[in-house]
Amino acid sequence: MGTKIKKIAQDTFMLTYTPMGVNQFLLVGEQKALLIDTGYGKGGLDKKLKKLTSLPLIAANSHLHPDHSNGNFLFESVFVGEADLPERGMPSNDLARGVADYYLHNSRIPKALIGKILKLGLMRPGQEKYLPLEDVVELGGRSVKVLPCPGHTPGSCLFLDENTASLFAGDAINGAFWAFTSPQTNLKEYAEVWESLKPRLQGVKRLWISHHRAPLDAGYIDAFIKALRTAGAGECKLVGIKGTPEQVNIYKVKDEKFGTLTFWAYPSQVR
Repeated sequence: MGTKIKKIAQDTFMLTYTPMGVNQFLLVGEQKALLIDTGYGKGGLDKKLKKLTSLPLIAANSHLHPDHSNGNFLFESVFVGEADLPERGMPSNDLARGVADYYLHNSRIPKALIGKILKLGLMRPGQEKYLPLEDVVELGGRSVKVLPCPGHTPGSCLFLDENTASLFAGDAINGAFWAFTSPQTNLKEYAEVWESLKPRLQGVKRLWISHHRAPLDAGYIDAFIKALRTAGAGECKLVGIKGTPEQVNIYKVKDEKFGTLTFWAYPSQVR
């Protein structure tokens, strides 16, 4: 077990922490390199990064969830969407604690196991300094544009690399989109966020996401927007998670080209 490296384009690498199946992405320029997400910081991530580049490294989070940000301790400073700065609050931590508290008092699951699961589910800022992302990250001969995409979290951001016609999207788009971790997300409003981004994404050919090793085709964006607008009209299944502010449902929407798109959401988010 550890971190696997895959070259996905010129001077562009995907690093996957295999036990958890979460990806980080390294984009190397002439003067600097950009690491998109830090995962859990395990699996020899720091050593793998040193093998790939000796350039000064900029660390950035696509959003402030633990599977994308708990490796931030490896760096002196980390850039994140302004609305996700730790001082703005971390609602996913409140959710994780609420679920853990329910099962601690209402189940026979060992306390030690609940504690281990909770540890994975909490974002734990340390000594690292958090800074707001700017509109462009300059790497020298390579400019990466930062596009705010509020939804999965308030400060979720996309990273557009025109050099490789790639969009690094974190959890902002997916075959199984988790909306319920951010209670303010409304799926129809989120569809409009993506609609507004489309003019800036005209040259994108592939979408690299955090929990799948193969990229999504750029055409998936239109299917995703359509599904966001119609979720709730079709199949719906209750998820047996306890301790959440509302019941969590799985909403499924079928697309002719991409198959079934799935949304995990509260009923109040699907309206």
